[in-house]
Amino acid sequence: MLCPKGMLNGPCGGVRKGGLCEVDDFQCPFVKALKGLKSDRYLRPLLDKHFKVPCEPVEVEPSEYLKKLESFAVSAEVEPWSLGELERALSWSFDALNVTDNPLGLPHLDSAWAASWLASKGKEVIAQLTCRAKTREALTSSLLALEASGVRNVLALTGDWAPSSSFDLDAVRLVCLVQALRRGLDWAGREVGKVTLAVGVAANPYFELEEKRLLRKARAGAQFAQTQPVFDEATLRRLKGYPLPTVPSVLLTTSRKVVKALIERGVNAEEFYESLVRAKKEGRADEFVLERAKAVAEEAYSLELPGIHLMAPGRPDLLERFRELLSV
Repeated sequence: MLCPKGMLNGPCGGVRKGGLCEVDDFQCPFVKALKGLKSDRYLRPLLDKHFKVPCEPVEVEPSEYLKKLESFAVSAEVEPWSLGELERALSWSFDALNVTDNPLGLPHLDSAWAASWLASKGKEVIAQLTCRAKTREALTSSLLALEASGVRNVLALTGDWAPSSSFDLDAVRLVCLVQALRRGLDWAGREVGKVTLAVGVAANPYFELEEKRLLRKARAGAQFAQTQPVFDEATLRRLKGYPLPTVPSVLLTTSRKVVKALIERGVNAEEFYESLVRAKKEGRADEFVLERAKAVAEEAYSLELPGIHLMAPGRPDLLERFRELLSV
């Protein structure tokens, strides 16, 4: 059965419990393939026939964000629904601002433009770049534009599936495209401008074979990973065994709907959900969320993880309050 996302380097991060496809109720063939691997040496990046350049990591000067990951970096997510969100984020004092790229297929300001705007104001920026609804030509143009505008980091994502989705590349091939551009070549070997972008990827700590999935991304040249939201110490501890420096995401939300959707996608958040329901009844939901986020952040620091990433969909006020509480 063909992958609805056209992936060669699957499974994607949306794979559900039991190895079910993100899109429909059938077994993801990539999960079966990973389970059947006799050796990790087979986990090499797979390229399509249009790639004329091999996928070989190319070293560049590390970005300020990569340097900060050697101690402890705190990044915060910016949802650029309008210029107003970007202007508000200028006052935030985080090590990097991570600009989303149409999550769930819902359109907002172009992530490359938004990231470039923030970089022009002196911010260290991580630009999310998804493969959804973009050709490799368009992705190449975005990467060159990010480089030209002073953005130093990109998070390479396959992207959430949406009914109108189309996918030319997957996250691994996007990482390979970055490596080619570091050599001043496009996917077909034609000369273009060089990039020095640091490249990260997404990680799903709730997928049983995530170490293998990340190993392929590391071999393609990924330099860090950022996870889905993490709520417990056991999941944080698993990240220490991953083949890339992996940053856990800390979710700041009082929305039961958001947390329930995460649970349905396999995120271990049942206890958090029940506690959030109780906190709402007591009229202290904001305080509960901030306390739990602070506990996760402090645990990540004590475990010597490279940092945390803060997500507060629709609640930038919680991000701002959390920054005041954060002592790490």
